Amino acid sequence: MDALYLLLIIFGVGALCAWFITYKILKKRYDEKNAKLEAVFYNRINEEVTEKEEAIDAAIKEKNETIGKYKNRDIYREAEHGKLLDELHKSIAFHQNRSKAIFNKAVDFAFDFEKIFKDQHQNAQEEIQRVLDDTYRFKRKTLLNSITLRNFEKKLEDIRKETSIYQSLIAKYDYFELKDNADWDVVEKEFRDKVSALQQLQDEREAQNEVKRQMREERQRAEELEKEQLETELKEQELEARRKAIDEALLAADEEHRLELEETRRKLEQEIEEVHKRYERAKSLAQMTKQGHVYIISNIGSFGENVFKIGMTRRLEPFDRVSELSGASVPFEFDVHAMISCDDAPALEAKLHKMLSGERINKVNLRKEFFKADIGKIIECVEKNHGKVDYIVNPAALQYYRSLEMSEELISINEPSMA
Repeated sequence: MDALYLLLIIFGVGALCAWFITYKILKKRYDEKNAKLEAVFYNRINEEVTEKEEAIDAAIKEKNETIGKYKNRDIYREAEHGKLLDELHKSIAFHQNRSKAIFNKAVDFAFDFEKIFKDQHQNAQEEIQRVLDDTYRFKRKTLLNSITLRNFEKKLEDIRKETSIYQSLIAKYDYFELKDNADWDVVEKEFRDKVSALQQLQDEREAQNEVKRQMREERQRAEELEKEQLETELKEQELEARRKAIDEALLAADEEHRLELEETRRKLEQEIEEVHKRYERAKSLAQMTKQGHVYIISNIGSFGENVFKIGMTRRLEPFDRVSELSGASVPFEFDVHAMISCDDAPALEAKLHKMLSGERINKVNLRKEFFKADIGKIIECVEKNHGKVDYIVNPAALQYYRSLEMSEELISINEPSMA
């Protein structure tokens, strides 16, 4: 209250000072104008007296006329003085009313200042909070929607940067109590859910591709077996026709050529028997839907030592599958440690994968058939479920070791030149 009374006294003193200064300015203007008029009057009187000194009568007459003239000017001057005085009173009244209005407004503002300041502060705080939250949510949503399995690590780093920027902006405004609504746990969960969904879609596509690949292998295997059956059948028919021709020739042959024809007939019968076995084998393979090969391969140049891929193929030429895996996606060819032929290849593959599940590298996507283990342990698992097999512990890996040798040769050539 003391400060308020002091403020009121200051405003009152200011208003009185304004009124007194205005009055002094107007009074000074009036006195200056009156002094000028009087100076003009006396100058003209003196000039007329000097010029008309010898003609007293005419001067007196002219003086009387001049006095009469200036009597009218006195009347005009009094009227003008009254007009200026009225303007002065109006100006004083205007400034008094204006000072009173300013004083009343200052008093009202002094009483309502705290409430007005709090309301405006709260509105500004809510607006800044809303803008920061909306901007952060928009950027977060944009980054989450643009995530793919190739860029998800970079997008996670971008989301962390945006969160850090948002939190720094929240802490920047010291005069506002802003809340950190980043909800990093929620953001991280949304990110992981998005990546998991994308991974699941990719796994489904890979599963479908694997099924299609197996179907292609089965179709190719069936076509190859059918072709082999047809070829062996035609070959067997051709050999039977030749044997009949030899039988007919034996009936008409003499003793000298009979031994030679019988030897030829014996060889034909052996060849017919072999062709018939090939035909029966192709027929039995066509009836066996699970026959195939389980392969154990490695790629030391691409994945390092003791990393093996254990898979299954049902192709008649299983090494075609190894060549297919050694395509442009890896820098070196795969090396074969073992190629195991069995009647139920899927069952053997599943047993090996189960026994080596602790050594599996990718435990999320089970279609990634890579294991980090010793070759001896893998072969031990094979022999427990299939029996003795032939295998290679240390394959050649020609391209990899030759590349190392060439690198060493280049280093040895460059060292003298650098020296």
